[in-house]
Amino acid sequence: MKKIIGITGGIATGKSRVSAFLKSHGYEVIDADLVVRELQAIGGRLYLAIYDTFGQTFFLENGELDRVKLGDAIFSDEKMKERLSVIQDKIIRQELLDRCQASKADVVFMDIPLLFEKNYAGFDEIWLVYAPRETQIERLMKRNKLSRVDAIKRVDSQMPIADKRALATRIIENCDTIDVLEMQLITIINEM
Repeated sequence: MKKIIGITGGIATGKSRVSAFLKSHGYEVIDADLVVRELQAIGGRLYLAIYDTFGQTFFLENGELDRVKLGDAIFSDEKMKERLSVIQDKIIRQELLDRCQASKADVVFMDIPLLFEKNYAGFDEIWLVYAPRETQIERLMKRNKLSRVDAIKRVDSQMPIADKRALATRIIENCDTIDVLEMQLITIINEM
């Protein structure tokens, strides 16, 4: 029987690093962010839905989705964020479900940043990649070259990381070096 493990966290907590580690050890990881990017590519289901809803506002001259402009808009306009969320939610959920069902692996990891916020269900376990709020802000400023105000705005747009801790099956602390994180992951994998 297939085991499905959700991986979540907050922005800049290290979900991608955990997913990359799992992939490098032969595990199948379905990355919701990558799925969304595929669906947002020219002609994809999300691309068409965004175009039908907002027109050319968030598209570059070459026809591609302007992710930066769209991201800036949704992080500064709550109504637009909600409208886009409703449009995308059904398409994304169905695609993730289809990919999970099609998998032949015994263990499938699903990296879903908004797992709790969007009430995803059906997991045998949920692993939370945790970093304190201040660490998230600092990482986001460095990674995305954002001002502190913009980094805080993005962190605060998600459910507080402390609230997510109470909902997870397992907490992966990502507050130290990469080596410490990887040793922790090896221990967790050996316990599966």
